[in-house]
Amino acid sequence: MMALADELKNTLTAEGCEEQEAWNRILADLANGDGLEEALGKTNVPSSLIQKIVERTWLTITADDLALLQRAALGEEAFPLSEFIRGLFRSTNNTLHLVTPNYDRVAEYAVDVADHFHGTGFVPGLIRRREGADGITFRRGNHPARVVRIWKVHGSLDWFQGKQGQIVSLPLSRELPAEFSPMIVTPGVSKYERTHDEPFRSAIQGADLALGTANSVLCIGYGFRDRHIQPKLVERCRQKNVPLVVLARTLTDETKEFLRTSAGTSYLALESCEDGTRAYTYEIPNGAVIENCEFWSFAKFNDLVL
Repeated sequence: MMALADELKNTLTAEGCEEQEAWNRILADLANGDGLEEALGKTNVPSSLIQKIVERTWLTITADDLALLQRAALGEEAFPLSEFIRGLFRSTNNTLHLVTPNYDRVAEYAVDVADHFHGTGFVPGLIRRREGADGITFRRGNHPARVVRIWKVHGSLDWFQGKQGQIVSLPLSRELPAEFSPMIVTPGVSKYERTHDEPFRSAIQGADLALGTANSVLCIGYGFRDRHIQPKLVERCRQKNVPLVVLARTLTDETKEFLRTSAGTSYLALESCEDGTRAYTYEIPNGAVIENCEFWSFAKFNDLVL
């Protein structure tokens, strides 16, 4: 978020009094130490400025995403998620559910590298239409294929809306397709309004179902700040006390509050500390240090459990 905030400060140009006034307030909040999401959430931003923020955000993240695609295609990028998916599919399970608020396609690349299929709510192809209520059945030969269902509750870099309102997924390029707008939800006061529309609404419903029926949950780098993900996760932990593992370089205050009040008794949270990894459980709510290890990182966690 810090890098994106710097990019917006350096490249976004507000026009007209309404845009300039709103943008000046946002810049002032950033200068006073607010994070990007906090600063955008304090100001009622005009729709024209929101569109500029969305497009500049899309351009910034897309450049990094395409560079990652290149490295993935060349086998130069390691994806701990790929190893984890392979490990989970050494079972009778045919479907995994992955819920993410991120726009990037790291999850999709990781599934591809793991040599499995993924679904994001669109049919296969280049000009990809919405999947529809019945869904797509993936097969390998005569048998159902292993599939990772990715629920992108804030949209994706490759989702677009045309001038006539049509929603499609298109191959990613460095420039926005002409006559199309990115379907991503950026931070700010309009964030929760936009998610009432498709395709976000269907993605959130899919995420709710996945979290509401999960037998276990692994959270990677999640700060427990998102109202689109939080309610069902809290509900599931309270009702079924499902096993929960949280990995993060630094656990946010919101994460620690969730662990104290809503995670149940079957949780393990791991974060980095000076001497190695600090582990939190229901029995050790203040944490205990595991020295000389980095189990909080996804790659090292895989080494531990797979």
